[in-house]
Amino acid sequence: MLYTQQDGEKIAEQYAIYLRKSRADLEAEKYGEGETLARHKKILTELAARKGLYVGEIYQEIVSGETIEARPEIQRLIKDCYTGKYRGIIIVEVTRLSRGNQGDAQTIMDCLKYSNRNNGLLVVTPTKVYDVAHNSDDEEYMEFELFMSRREYKMIRKRMDRGRKQAVVEGNYMGSYRPYGYDILKSKLSRTLVPNEEEAPIVKQIFEWTVTKNMTPGKIARKLTAMGVPTYTGDPEWSIATIKTILTNPTYTGKVRWNDRMRVKTMVNGELVSSRPRSNHTEHYMLYDGKHVALVDDETFAAASSRFYSDKTKANFKLQNPLAGVLVCKNCQKALVHQLYRNRSTVAPRYYHKQSQICKVKSVLASDVMNAVVHALKLYIEDFELKVDNLPDVDENTIQAQFERLQAEQNKIEKKLSKLFDAWKDGNITDNEFVERKAVNNDRIAEIKKQMDELENSIPEKEEYQEKIVMLSDCLNALLDEGLDAEVANHYLKAVVEKIEFSRENNEEFVLDVYLR
Repeated sequence: MLYTQQDGEKIAEQYAIYLRKSRADLEAEKYGEGETLARHKKILTELAARKGLYVGEIYQEIVSGETIEARPEIQRLIKDCYTGKYRGIIIVEVTRLSRGNQGDAQTIMDCLKYSNRNNGLLVVTPTKVYDVAHNSDDEEYMEFELFMSRREYKMIRKRMDRGRKQAVVEGNYMGSYRPYGYDILKSKLSRTLVPNEEEAPIVKQIFEWTVTKNMTPGKIARKLTAMGVPTYTGDPEWSIATIKTILTNPTYTGKVRWNDRMRVKTMVNGELVSSRPRSNHTEHYMLYDGKHVALVDDETFAAASSRFYSDKTKANFKLQNPLAGVLVCKNCQKALVHQLYRNRSTVAPRYYHKQSQICKVKSVLASDVMNAVVHALKLYIEDFELKVDNLPDVDENTIQAQFERLQAEQNKIEKKLSKLFDAWKDGNITDNEFVERKAVNNDRIAEIKKQMDELENSIPEKEEYQEKIVMLSDCLNALLDEGLDAEVANHYLKAVVEKIEFSRENNEEFVLDVYLR
C-alpha cells in the first residue's frame, strides 16, 4: 500500500480503474465469450487488491468512441487526474487509454507526466507498472504503444470499410437502419431487405399519389396522418421531410447505395465540426443492384424523385435565428421556425409552428419572443442575486474541520480493511469472519460518506450562484447587442438555457417557459 503524508497522518493514495471495450471485444461477445467490461473489472479489482492499491473510483466507458472528445469518461478521468486526485490508473492494457490521433495520444501522455501535482501518474497493468514521468524507457514504450494502437485501429477501419464496400457491390444492404417499407434480413452469407407486409403497400401508395394524382408531400403527409397510418418513429403525424426521403430513396427500386451521406470533418474556429452533406454525385457515391425486391419501377421513381431532388447546397449559410435549437412547442416539442414575413408595408421575422394537424399555433413576431426571453433572463438574474444576498452566514472553517475529521476516520477504516484482507489472504481469519468484519467496516465508510455529503451540501453555493449570474448576464448582453451575429448570441444562449417552451392557448397571449441548464 502506498501512502502520502498529511498533517502527521498517513493517507492511502487513490487509484482509478479505467474500463473500455475494443472492437475485438465486441466481436468476441458475439461469439459468447462473456461481457468484456465485467470480466476486466474483476481482473483489475483483484489486481488492485493483490498490490494493496486503494481504488477511488471505476471509470467505465459505455461508448466506444474514436477520439477523446467522443469518450466522456476518459475526459472526466483526465480532469480528476489533474486535480491530484489519483496516484495512478489501473488498466488492462496500455492501448485502452487511447486509439485517437496524435493529439489524443499527446493529451494522454501529458496527463500521465504532469498530473498528481506534477509528480506524474503510474499506469498499472497486470504485466507491468509504468512511470512515464520518471522513467524515460517507460515513456518511450508508452508512446510506441499508443502509436501502434492508432496504426492498428486505422488498419481495422480500413479492412472494415473495404468489406462494407464489397458487400454493397454484391448487392447487400449495409445501412444501419431499415428503410420504411422493408425489414432487414441477415444471414451468414448476406444482409438484405424483405418487404414489410404493413408498410410496403404504403410506400407504393405514396409513389402512386405523387405520380398519378400529382399530390405534394404536404398533402400526402396530412392524408396519411388522417388515415391513422403509423409512422416509422411512432410520431403522431407524418412529416413532409419523411415523404421526400421516401420519394428520393433509390432503395425502393431494388438498388443499394453507400456514401450518399458521407461524414465530413472540417475545422471551424479551431473546433472540429462533423457534418453529413448529401454526396450522391461525388466519386465516393456507390449505387448497385441489390438482392432485395423493388417496390416501385425505375420509371415511377424517376417521375417522383425528379420533383423534389436538388443537388444544391446552401453555400455560406449564416444563422439568422438566435433561438435555434432552443425554442420549441410545449405541446409537441417540435422546433419553431424562424422566417421573414412580408406584406405590402412591412418585412419582419416571425416564429412559425411547423405545419401540423395536431398543433394549431398562430405565428408571433420574433421581436416579441426575444423581448420575453430577455425579460425571463432578467428575472433569473434578479432571483440569483436575491439568493446570494439571503444566504445564511456559515462558519466554513468549522465545517471543513468536521469534514477533515470524517476523512481521517475513513482513511483509518480503509487501512483496517487492507490489513483485514492481508489477514484473510494469509489464512489468519476464516472466510465468514472476513465477510462479517468487512461488511461492518464498509457500512461505517458508507455512513461517513453520507455525513460528508451532508456537510458539503450545508455549505452555501455562493460561488455557483455568482457564476450563474455572470453567465446569464453575458447571455443577456449578447441578445441585446444588435450588432452581434445570431450564431454568437445562440452560442451564449445554449450555454445557459436548456430549452424554451412556447405555448399559446386559443391564440391569446403566448407564454414562454424558460428552463436553465
